Amino acid sequence: MKKFIWILSLSLSLFSYNDDGSSLYKTFSNQKAYRILLDLAKKDDAWAMYALGVSYMKGRGVKQDFKKALFWLKKAALKNNPNAQFLLANLYFEGKGTLKDLSKAYKWYEKAAKNKNKEAMYKLALMSLEGKGCKKDYKKAFEWFLKSAKNKNVKAQTKIGLMYAAGLGVKKDMKKAKEWIKKAYESGDEEAKKAWEIFKLWKY
Repeated sequence: MKKFIWILSLSLSLFSYNDDGSSLYKTFSNQKAYRILLDLAKKDDAWAMYALGVSYMKGRGVKQDFKKALFWLKKAALKNNPNAQFLLANLYFEGKGTLKDLSKAYKWYEKAAKNKNKEAMYKLALMSLEGKGCKKDYKKAFEWFLKSAKNKNVKAQTKIGLMYAAGLGVKKDMKKAKEWIKKAYESGDEEAKKAWEIFKLWKY
């Protein structure tokens, strides 16, 4: 068994860094996959810690348990796993497995965003815009919405357009507002469609 685990640990490179353990669960039975992850996580493997946290979040191979999900995701997050950082932030934001703590959620979204997690970039921008878990910072919100928008996040494209239209965190520029909102509009974003009409962006 030990030899099998050792061989498997060497082959983990076959799984994508972004894989949440799904490949392992497809290859083995749920319980066996869980035992493999647990063994690797106890040996300080950050990817296994992350995948184990996801297992507890989804109730995959084990009974759903947000406290245990928080425990393992935090261990992986401290090892700089951006996906674990994002999911940990979600748990703090939603108050699952712990008390709701927006300041901790903001902290972990920021770490994940700096580690290029696209979803975290958008959440961090929203929190900065609304002053949740932090002071309102329109400039910071704009910067993170822009990074998210450049990663093809349609909702972020709309937000960038709206910030240009309102002059929030950036100099007002209706041509740029039109450019970004048009992209989101063409992708079917409902908020972008409303903004297109409200600001009469076809004029610019």
